[in-house]
Amino acid sequence: MGLEHATLRGLLRYANRLMSWPLVAALWVAPAARAEAPQQQQQQQPPAGDISNLAESASSKHQLPSSMDSESEEAEPEFTIGPTEPVAPGERRWVRRFERTDLKSYFAEGELAKAKDAYDGGRYRTALKLLETQEATPPVRYLRATSALRMGQWATAAEQLAALAESHPPLRDYCHFEAARAYERMRKWTEAVHHYGAVSPGARRYEDARFGMAYILEKKKRDYAGAVAALTPIVQTDSPKPNNPRQAEAWLTIARLARYQADYNGEHRAHLAVWALHPFSRQVPAAIKGLRDLPYVPKWKVARAETLLSLHHNREALDMLERMLPKLELPDALACRAHFAYGTALRKERKHSLAIRALRPVVEQCQDAALRPRALFVLGYSESVVEPDTSISTYLKLAQEYPLHPYADDSLFYAAHKALERGNKAAAMAALDQLISHHPDGNFAAEALFQRFWVYRAESQQDAALEALSRIEELKGKGSTHESVQRARYWRSRTLLSLGRSEEAHALMERVAAEGAATWYGLMARSRLAAEAPERARAVNERLRSPMGAMDVWPLDAGNLAEDPHFVTGIELLKLEHREAASELLAVDRKGRSEESIRLLFHILHTSGYERYARSIAWALRREGLAAPTEAETRLIYAAAYPHAFRNLVVQHSRAARVNPDLMQALIREESAFNPNARSPTGALGLAQLMPATAFAVARQLNVPLATPAALLEPRENIRLGSAYLGSLQRRFAGNPAYAVASYNAGPGAVDRWLSRFPDAELDEWVEQIPVEETRHYVKRVLGSASAYQLLYASGKMTTLAFGERGSNNAGSR
Repeated sequence: MGLEHATLRGLLRYANRLMSWPLVAALWVAPAARAEAPQQQQQQQPPAGDISNLAESASSKHQLPSSMDSESEEAEPEFTIGPTEPVAPGERRWVRRFERTDLKSYFAEGELAKAKDAYDGGRYRTALKLLETQEATPPVRYLRATSALRMGQWATAAEQLAALAESHPPLRDYCHFEAARAYERMRKWTEAVHHYGAVSPGARRYEDARFGMAYILEKKKRDYAGAVAALTPIVQTDSPKPNNPRQAEAWLTIARLARYQADYNGEHRAHLAVWALHPFSRQVPAAIKGLRDLPYVPKWKVARAETLLSLHHNREALDMLERMLPKLELPDALACRAHFAYGTALRKERKHSLAIRALRPVVEQCQDAALRPRALFVLGYSESVVEPDTSISTYLKLAQEYPLHPYADDSLFYAAHKALERGNKAAAMAALDQLISHHPDGNFAAEALFQRFWVYRAESQQDAALEALSRIEELKGKGSTHESVQRARYWRSRTLLSLGRSEEAHALMERVAAEGAATWYGLMARSRLAAEAPERARAVNERLRSPMGAMDVWPLDAGNLAEDPHFVTGIELLKLEHREAASELLAVDRKGRSEESIRLLFHILHTSGYERYARSIAWALRREGLAAPTEAETRLIYAAAYPHAFRNLVVQHSRAARVNPDLMQALIREESAFNPNARSPTGALGLAQLMPATAFAVARQLNVPLATPAALLEPRENIRLGSAYLGSLQRRFAGNPAYAVASYNAGPGAVDRWLSRFPDAELDEWVEQIPVEETRHYVKRVLGSASAYQLLYASGKMTTLAFGERGSNNAGSR
């Protein structure tokens, strides 16, 4: 639908217009592991006609990531690590023992230190002279080569870098890239292309190398097909990366290369790729200019709507899809995609009845094995809100028809959860049993066992309840996390209390309070002890306030992290005092690593002074598994994971609103990760993620102006209104922070309904029974984070929650 629809005038304009080489965007880091061996890395150059096929392949891929299927839409875990018991020093079996001395610079002392100082000061000739007498180790050879490069000795630098690339694997990709640049300066295009092509896929220099190849092949060799082949790996990815500047730049360059080859269909589709897959990139105006007089193909319109939806521009996606749906008839594959995207958008907008109407025809008529289970899952969610009985059969259908799909265990759990809500205990237990037996290593195994515990607890089957909790503590794989084990131990202690085994129960609570001090269950355990065993509570608080003295964290076990090419290269760059060492280490693939190896990554960055990079590791580590903040070593990680960002504004406005500053700090952390420009899928904005309508109402109450929603992206305004809103919720619920936080997430009307539904539940019981998963986890995270702030910064006495009379107001903060 390209060439045949273009006007003659448009063709003449396309044939004669020249476009200059665009500026290359800033380096975009792709943390993928390197794969192919060097001899396998050269890409076959496709014929010119393949540009259309390349673009069509991109438009055929779903641009709607699976994370959109979940209501909470939280990022997938970077890694999954479970609790580990301490190992006695004599029993330790090291995989790769890593000492602090392994970070020592190659240039720490003597003549090498002088040479590095000279190099850093731009005195490259002096550096080379000092290095002449040194043994030709790889670090010395690298410093010599880069000194020659900085001096413009291109031939010497190229020769030395090329040789080092072959003999020293940790620097292979950096040396190939720098050698290519040196050959390029010498106008030796063939050699430059060779070295650019030798940079490994997944290396941090890879995309720059592909652009370097494309530039030479286009401008110097007039090999346009080769230039397209060089850029193809950048745009031909398995997972969409909307608004990736390098991909958008590559597509725009491919469009120009297609025109040079008179491939107007290819040019048309490459411009459509920019417009659809990167709708807010700076390349879009040029792409739209290139699309003038040419049609916007339906397949690309659907791809653009999916991309908009993945970026949470729901209304724009809906508008585009609504105009298209009447022309797309199921079960056509494109119609299936469009209807699924439309239903997902409606679900995100919480228009669940409309979402059901859109999604049911998809699951009935579309047989795509990749799309249909996702449609069933999203349909099940919307049905669970407005047609709960129907949602049970939808979830079970997904699990039955797609037993190996990643959503199978999720669906079994949600079916069981809804069945329990509807009073069908037999169906619920059958679904839970199926989940536990068929998915024992899945991320819902612990949830299923806990749900069984809850049923046994309600029926006073205490032995069965304790057995279910024991099985949670014994789980392996994705289901075994610090939080799941903390929860099991906390409720074991509660069960033991009900059996009159108070000494055993309080000892277990003390362990939970100490190891999980910065978590919801640690807060609950500490609160229980304060009411029931004050001496134990004081001992725990003393232990938390006075952690184990400063300890040397080294050695740590790198485990299989030592095999990651980014880790190997990052450590080498660190010892070379290279400015890109931290970025290389941050690009490490963290999936499948042990907790200790991830802690090692944090401590390497922290010890080396790269605090900003260490903080991102700490944040992920705390989110996905970390216990025992009573130890000084772990306290370093917690401090990085819980920064005092915007603290002055938080203290000022929270105190004015009569809100605990640590609670507000925690809420902002969990809502936006301190990103002032954060935008939620449902339109919440800024640090405290305020909905514009809520913000306007609060502003009116405060008698302050709020001109536009954009004002909510200003930190001062956002924190002021967020604090005022949280304060009003606390007053509504008699100072109860848990109810206020739940209301902040789900609305006060929902909390009123839940309080009426469980009028006699104590606080810990009430939170566990919040029917909305997102809100249940949100309350635990925010109050656990508030506890972490108090623990780390001693901003007041450690808060506990009161456990007095049963009922809605039994748990105000002390």
